[in-house]
Amino acid sequence: MAAPIVRGWRLLASVAVAGLVLSADGSWAAAPDGPRVLRAVAAPTHELNPSRRVVLPGGAVVQHYQQRVGGRPVLGAEVVTDRPSGAPARLVADTTRSRIEAPESAEMSRERAVGVAESSVDLRALRDPTSARLAIQPGDGGRLVWQVLVPAARPLGDFEVLVDATTGAVVARNDLLRNFRIGTAKLYRVNPIVQHRGGRRLWSDHHDRDTPLLRQLRRRVVLPNLKSGQRCLRGRWVHALRGRAEKETCKPNLHWNQVTRSDNRFEALMAYYQINRSQRYIQSLGFSESNPSPNGIADRVQRAVADAYRLDNSAYSPFSQTITYGTGGVDDAEDGDVIVHEYAHAMQDSQSPAFGHSTRNQLIGLAEGSADYWAAVMSWLARHTTNEDAVCIFDWDATTYGKFYPRVRSAISGRRCGRRADGTRTLDEARAHCPRVLTGSRFAPDPHCVGAVWSSGLWNIRRAVVADGRGGGRRMDRIYLASQFLYTGNETFRGAANALLCVDEDLHPQGRPGDCRGDDYPVIHREMQRRGILR
Repeated sequence: MAAPIVRGWRLLASVAVAGLVLSADGSWAAAPDGPRVLRAVAAPTHELNPSRRVVLPGGAVVQHYQQRVGGRPVLGAEVVTDRPSGAPARLVADTTRSRIEAPESAEMSRERAVGVAESSVDLRALRDPTSARLAIQPGDGGRLVWQVLVPAARPLGDFEVLVDATTGAVVARNDLLRNFRIGTAKLYRVNPIVQHRGGRRLWSDHHDRDTPLLRQLRRRVVLPNLKSGQRCLRGRWVHALRGRAEKETCKPNLHWNQVTRSDNRFEALMAYYQINRSQRYIQSLGFSESNPSPNGIADRVQRAVADAYRLDNSAYSPFSQTITYGTGGVDDAEDGDVIVHEYAHAMQDSQSPAFGHSTRNQLIGLAEGSADYWAAVMSWLARHTTNEDAVCIFDWDATTYGKFYPRVRSAISGRRCGRRADGTRTLDEARAHCPRVLTGSRFAPDPHCVGAVWSSGLWNIRRAVVADGRGGGRRMDRIYLASQFLYTGNETFRGAANALLCVDEDLHPQGRPGDCRGDDYPVIHREMQRRGILR
């Protein structure tokens, strides 16, 4: 793992923590006031033109600057500064480009560019007149384009089309209309065990048949962010399919309230609901590809196939970026813990592909523990859940464990757990006592078992941060997510613990810049030391 300050720099380059700039000694500090704050940006200062000024309650001023070269705007290139009342201005975001060349004159007329753009979207009717302006598309010194905006009625959309001002080729086309629909269904907010507050009368899944209790435990939920112009489970962040044939799940009115667990559409609905819910929480923590400095985590349409095969297993494929859920025992996509756990692997792959593609035993244990932590977090965020609901992972899926998978100790709520996120083992104890399984070409301690040390350590830190009144679980969840941007293909438990410390300093600085001793250093270091991960 690289030195902590370098890791912090890498994170901030991706995550864009507001109010900090890189100083000459490699640390992050508040930017100076006035025009000097613009000296740190990529573009020459003479290319920066004030474009929007917003005064916030309390007197802080947010200023946007647009990069323009030869009088033409550079698309997507702007600077944002923030000046708190009575304090110097600071650099928040910089998406400008260096070495953009002044454009030549356009060879294609505006009228021809509009015609090309309208033809490219198969325009049949307009809502308002089409507009167009010359702009510069960054990259390779910049390309002069016509930026054509087509407010179409048929097909419905706000189409932005970039037409090369020299050749007339369409170089980009996007629909900017944010027109998502909302569906409804009656599902389990996590799973039947959590909904029932324990395992009483739920020791079997009845071979996928309905029972009065299993029907009663469903709750009405909304399915937001479904794409308009279609009637299936295709959304902003999820495309949920089902079965080996990967069938769509569709309904004209998008209301699936009568679907129960005996219907295979139920698992596809669960997959959509849980993944969409998880991504919405990630977005609420400040991670999005729509940010001025994009820092999204799996901020894409995640392909998820419920009931994909008969094995009692589920998996995320980094090659196809697809999650598949099995039907062996309890259908995996009936358990929100399983759905979210696999989505967490997609998140890891999004943040550090080298980490997501590695097969090293220690790294697999770290990945499994991290995914278990995320499952616990999403259970905790569901309505009316307890700590036991959160830390008992896969408690519905685990009702059929025992024949092929070991059962985890029972809890006071009378349920079985696939794994738990409140264990007390150290890393050495786990390596000594976890069963040895074939990993790659050799036998090693089961990484799922060893990973419980990591998930339990993270959960203890989260509980301590909540108890200290330091901003609740959201604070720890943001630290956890941001730290995964720093992971490498040779990651270790110790390196991951150091990443937590450095990210905490990036997000909550305190003391000497660059020492990875942020505001939460005592609680993070104490827990990782107790686990035998840090000294």
